Amino acid sequence: MISMIFPINDENPVLNSEIVTKDQLGGGGGSLEERCSSITFEDILPYTHAHFDIVVNDDWDSAEVKARAWINGTSVDLLREKLDSYLEELYPSGGDGWISTDEKSAVEAVASECIEYAMTRIGLRESTPHRGGVGLDWKNATWQDNGVIIQEWNLVPSNHADIRDCTAIGSSSDCVEVPVFPNSERDCNTLIDTSQGIDECRLELWMNATMEIPNIDDGSEFTLAFNASNMTNAVLDFTFPNNPDLRLDMWEECEGRDVEFEPSTHDDAPLRGTCIGDESSSYIFENTEEEGTKFILIPHRSRDLWPSGEDIFVDFTTAPIPINNPPSWSENAPTDGTWFASLESGQIIWADWNSVSSWFNDEKPISQLQINCSSDSSSNIYQLSDRSFSGTITFGQDTQVTCEAVDDLGQSSGIRTWNLGIPISLTSSSEILLQPHPVSIQFNENWPELTLQYAFTQSQNINSANVESLTISSDETLLIGSNEMIPGLVDLWIGINGNGLYPSEKIFSLGIIKESSPPIISVIEYGWEMDIWQAQGQFSDPDGEDVQFSLSIDGLSAGSISVSGNSWSTPMINFGLWDEGEHEVKVIGCDISSKCNETIIMVNNSHLFESQIIEPITPDDDSESGLLPGFGMFLTVLSLTIGLIYSTRRD
Repeated sequence: MISMIFPINDENPVLNSEIVTKDQLGGGGGSLEERCSSITFEDILPYTHAHFDIVVNDDWDSAEVKARAWINGTSVDLLREKLDSYLEELYPSGGDGWISTDEKSAVEAVASECIEYAMTRIGLRESTPHRGGVGLDWKNATWQDNGVIIQEWNLVPSNHADIRDCTAIGSSSDCVEVPVFPNSERDCNTLIDTSQGIDECRLELWMNATMEIPNIDDGSEFTLAFNASNMTNAVLDFTFPNNPDLRLDMWEECEGRDVEFEPSTHDDAPLRGTCIGDESSSYIFENTEEEGTKFILIPHRSRDLWPSGEDIFVDFTTAPIPINNPPSWSENAPTDGTWFASLESGQIIWADWNSVSSWFNDEKPISQLQINCSSDSSSNIYQLSDRSFSGTITFGQDTQVTCEAVDDLGQSSGIRTWNLGIPISLTSSSEILLQPHPVSIQFNENWPELTLQYAFTQSQNINSANVESLTISSDETLLIGSNEMIPGLVDLWIGINGNGLYPSEKIFSLGIIKESSPPIISVIEYGWEMDIWQAQGQFSDPDGEDVQFSLSIDGLSAGSISVSGNSWSTPMINFGLWDEGEHEVKVIGCDISSKCNETIIMVNNSHLFESQIIEPITPDDDSESGLLPGFGMFLTVLSLTIGLIYSTRRD
């Protein structure tokens, strides 16, 4: 059963700030479901301020949601324009720059249906508190089909300065319309004097909806997740089924994840209690006989931070409040005496918060512990604003660092002492990549034996098949394979581990360059057919680069080379058109690194110009041949004529 909220004719809410909008109703093509399923209520109806009442039903299967929102200033102009543009697909009058009373019902219907497909931003899961993982989308609450009703006030202001009768064919007799953009004085209500400073063009919206909640039985232990990406000036008032024992166990803001984020690895899920929020959101929790069990969430991310993401996680439980024990070191924490290897000198981060937050256990969020690390003054050990630890590190000057965690009662985890320094220094004697390539390792003799893993790379991704390893305790020279590198800069990835060592890795830029090798060109065959000459062959590029060919004869361009796979061929060349003699045919192949190779074929076309003289036929004695007198003279003349024809030189 859906209860209704009827509009209240409140004409003067004090809300004037502008907002940033996305494409309402999804934008682009496709069905309404496709256009709305990846956006939120705020994208569809970008409000200036909103209040949501979310009452979870006693069976925990659903919640009744009532919302009221205000859209002010020029933002409402943009919304009216978007609605008018969308109505172009539904109404003959749509897209004409005006919004009419006939179109109001369509606007409400389209907005209601779009919100049914939109993301709720809300997740509720009953279990031991956690922050998700692969394939777990926290936004599991959905809007019920046909369970969303949108109503509005002032979409078509009845006293608008530019109101007129509808002009579209088929409009109802009482239809009126107003322009989507008001005049320069923003006079949307002629009965109100502009001196009163009232936003006459503002729009108010009401929503009644049913939100479905999966897989919660009794609500004795559950987590509420809410994504507050690009959301401000909103209040969400949750009322849970009455349970006097329910308490808020942990609250945290986790920055950076957009509302559309889907985790693809376990590392994408934050560790419970380790998030460091920006305090842009706040909350109130009440559980009293008079008010029942209420949780009020107030997300307010500054528009200066948009676009940006934020997940809010709130753990509720009926379990007794645990004893506040001292914080303890976790199994992930470095043991006492561990060596921390830095692979660069200067002021560096030697422990980031992702690592530090995994070193301790406590009943309260780890982010609320005070973690203290110190050393002698020369190392300048201190904690950054993101809770990572920094220090000044120099090769050959190791330092000891002591660390502990302290809770709000001053209870300590106990102190552990670690060694911090640079175990190795790298140099390359050659800037040109060799195979294999030598890299000299200078070993810090104060350090214990360690295992190096190493491989050349030309990206941030390391091919594990290329990784080599070596255990060292003194200076060494690494001979590193470089077969798969392509022309360009080549970096060296180094990983360090060993007994008593905290693992470390780094990609070094040593200024090494892989030079391009020219393509290899070979001639398979060439020859003549009449006076036409042609050659063909094969080619390859050692670096796998594309090869472009050119052809010249005696230094002059002579057409193009045909390429098929790894084969090349010249065009058919009519050497009868060239002067008699020897000619240089040059085939040149260049790769994309401008490294070139060539093959030269010397072609002699003299045989095309040789004379072919036909000897005259000597007749037999007339008396013996039986030929007529004078016929021998005729044959002689004929032979000379034929010989003259065939001895003529070609042009």
